[in-house]
Amino acid sequence: MVFTPPPLHAAFRAVLRAMAFASLLPGLAFAQGGAASSPALPHGMIAGLGLTLLDDQGPDRAALIIDLSGETGFRFEALQSPDRLVIDLDKVVFNGRTGRPVQKAIGPVSGFRAGLFLLGQSRIVLDLARPALIERADFVQQNGAPRLVVQIRGVTPERFAEAAEQDGARRLARHVQTPPAAPVAGADERPLIVIDPGHGGIDPGALGLKGEAEKDIVLAFGRAMQARLAKSDKVRVELTREDDRFIALSERVGFARSRNAALFISLHADSLSGDPDVRGASVYTLSDRATDASAARAAEKENRVDLLAGLDADEESKGGVDSILNDLARRETRVFAQVIARDAVSAIRNAARVHKSPLRAAGFRVLRAPDVPSILVELGFLSSPDDMITLTDGQKRQKLADSLADAALRFVNAAREGSGGLATPE
Repeated sequence: MVFTPPPLHAAFRAVLRAMAFASLLPGLAFAQGGAASSPALPHGMIAGLGLTLLDDQGPDRAALIIDLSGETGFRFEALQSPDRLVIDLDKVVFNGRTGRPVQKAIGPVSGFRAGLFLLGQSRIVLDLARPALIERADFVQQNGAPRLVVQIRGVTPERFAEAAEQDGARRLARHVQTPPAAPVAGADERPLIVIDPGHGGIDPGALGLKGEAEKDIVLAFGRAMQARLAKSDKVRVELTREDDRFIALSERVGFARSRNAALFISLHADSLSGDPDVRGASVYTLSDRATDASAARAAEKENRVDLLAGLDADEESKGGVDSILNDLARRETRVFAQVIARDAVSAIRNAARVHKSPLRAAGFRVLRAPDVPSILVELGFLSSPDDMITLTDGQKRQKLADSLADAALRFVNAAREGSGGLATPE
């Protein structure tokens, strides 16, 4: 959003001067997140040291204070359905889990979160209790350290809708479809398996009993599968993400399609608060109708991650995905997905506990590639102490990863040979 900064609000200026003595200011509400010290960073990157959401005692105003180790470029915009504000920070890496809902709305803001969004870029998402826009953003020096001070002010629903529409038009204008790369003569012709560790960056996914993040657990599991498959030397294998970054659902699908993948496996782990006895892995295929209420809930939760990361889910259809959705009925791809799903359940059963209903289906957006057999594996429940041991103990995790990798290898080998059955990997 391009704007002309108005004069700094007088009451807000006073708050800035007093922030070093925040404990002496009665009546100010604070919600804080982040680490107190700078993490080890790659060369050229800037540490995000913490966020403070501050109420300056105005009912329609709030301020976000972003502590950084250096000044950097930033951009912000508004998003609708639900109403959010996002701030993108260049070359910034936040240390730890920086966002959380606040106990009550602070001015128009009901919560915030931050994390790595793209390579070399972090994003802050502000959830709104009522329409608001960023009125001004400036760097100030606090005891010699830079702080980005963001003023937020309530606006009418009409004004917010207008700003969100303008920001959306600019995003679409910047969006350029990249055609798939042409095949290279002499390229590796082994079939490609794409492993998709879910969540990442600003989106931690489900949380374990001690705060373990799903994004970290599935990335470690994906690497274990990658090592097993690479050792076979019969397939190529790539991960949609190799580190702690956010990737949109459509980009995960596009990653597999643009590389002509033979198989796409998305890795996740669920959590049920207050029900530690529920455990076991499940394997999902795509279906317009969920097999049960629990499957529908899982798909709805996973399909919302783009919204939580500050993306406009409607832009997927504006960018041409409607034609993909119309092609989802391709019978061959769905049959192949069901074949690998059944073998994956059998493989998991040989290495770990499976859910009482392990073979399931629902409308997961990440499974919507019409030309790549795709499955989603819920490896277990982070709310289950027993499942957590399986997923975090090195030997137990590798045993499960090896078993699932072998099922994937059987599938792609059988498909490549055109056989009706599933060959056993050597």
